[in-house]
Amino acid sequence: MESASEQTQDVIYCAEWVLPVTAAPLRAGAVLVHGERVAAVGPALDLAAANPQADVVDFGAAVLMPGFVNAHCHLEYATFRGIFDDEEFGDWIVRLVDAKAALSPSDYLHSALLGAAECVASGITTIADTAFGGETLLAAAQAGLRGRLYLEVFGIDDSRLDETMAELQARLEGARAAAPPQIEIGIAPHAPYTVSSRLYQTIAGYAREHGLKVASHVAESREELTYIRSGSGKFAHDFREKVGWERMLVQPYGVSPIKYLQQWGVFDRDFLAVHCVQASSDDIRILAGKGAAVAHCPKSNAKLGCGVAPLAEMLRQGVRVGFGTDSPASSNIMDMFDEMRTALFLHRAVERDVGVLSAQKCVYIATLGAADALGLADQVGSLEAGKYADLIAVDTSRSHFAPVEDPYSALVYGANQDDVTFTCVGGRVLYHDRVLRSLDAEAVRQGGIAVRQKLHARVRDGVRVGDDQSGWWHTIDRSTTTPDVPGADR
Repeated sequence: MESASEQTQDVIYCAEWVLPVTAAPLRAGAVLVHGERVAAVGPALDLAAANPQADVVDFGAAVLMPGFVNAHCHLEYATFRGIFDDEEFGDWIVRLVDAKAALSPSDYLHSALLGAAECVASGITTIADTAFGGETLLAAAQAGLRGRLYLEVFGIDDSRLDETMAELQARLEGARAAAPPQIEIGIAPHAPYTVSSRLYQTIAGYAREHGLKVASHVAESREELTYIRSGSGKFAHDFREKVGWERMLVQPYGVSPIKYLQQWGVFDRDFLAVHCVQASSDDIRILAGKGAAVAHCPKSNAKLGCGVAPLAEMLRQGVRVGFGTDSPASSNIMDMFDEMRTALFLHRAVERDVGVLSAQKCVYIATLGAADALGLADQVGSLEAGKYADLIAVDTSRSHFAPVEDPYSALVYGANQDDVTFTCVGGRVLYHDRVLRSLDAEAVRQGGIAVRQKLHARVRDGVRVGDDQSGWWHTIDRSTTTPDVPGADR
């Protein structure tokens, strides 16, 4: 398929409803796309009359809207869905350590391709993905997604800090060299229980010096809170033993994870705090004061029993927030409609207030809000002239939509990922009439099935990771391998 930059023909996409996000819903509207950018948004008849040379694609009973911006995901865990469905967070992450070591770089690529295909087919056009290796980058690039890959960093042994940073710099150079223009590279110190304060400080300084964005799992669970405050609990024992850190001193800090990171100067406008379930009003004030953003993953947090993040307080204090699906290992599906609906129901229930979150606000958080949280609001997240032509069509012809009088309500209360029929990134059509164009869907599916069989064998046999000081993420070499992508043009 030709790229958007090679296309010379303008295209007018029409639908019963156009949802610009930054303006009121437009009935019988259209979006004019020129190359990789949106050229105009307006009434379909007006745009057609003003641009008679343009091709016209009419989706009929549909909502045309900006693609979803997934503020936090792990594409490479797509094949892990459903394996540990009923585990609480502490047990879940300990079991995940074992399962992860079963896969090779090629396996992780197949898994990431499955996740990338799901994103495209569900209307997600921009991702903020966290991964240790480069397989996710390859998968996202082949699928045609836009976004940012945060390279994951681990380490609590400060005697290895120079070695850890040297390895990170090498991975950053390799990832930047391999990344297409639409994918940016950032850094992800994993979490306060897997990254030392010195390493956090070093990464923060390095990122600011080199203009890199940073993301980290923060205040996700009670286990993390207990570990940081008192140096005890499951993370101080089971988890540290699992990754070979049990001989290293556990230092209780007596503060919340957010206050712990604040004292090391970690937070700024380029920092994305993922989860923040265990965040107090004071913690949120810290994030707001530093300009840090939050990736809110309501389904993952609820499923793992972590709780419900204080979204209402974050919004009241002006924190930039975007919805994230997290990984299929914890949320099973990367369906942004499901995230919006779950968030609306959970927060209304917790606050006992229907006014705390509306359907319109949910769509904003899933699109422009998430783009703002990632520092990309000037490029994506809404349908406006000059922005990238990242747009999707949601079919509203089915019975669970009729009639559609409020497109925001229809999307949040009634839609799901199967209603997406069209996905376009930068003017390039990746998915149309529910058919993937950028990947071979069957090859991706078969690759994912093979990986899942390996995971099942791993879990069934109860194979455990050895006592390795380097941690579970180094049990396979994922830094230099570039596996073949099945069914995709290179």
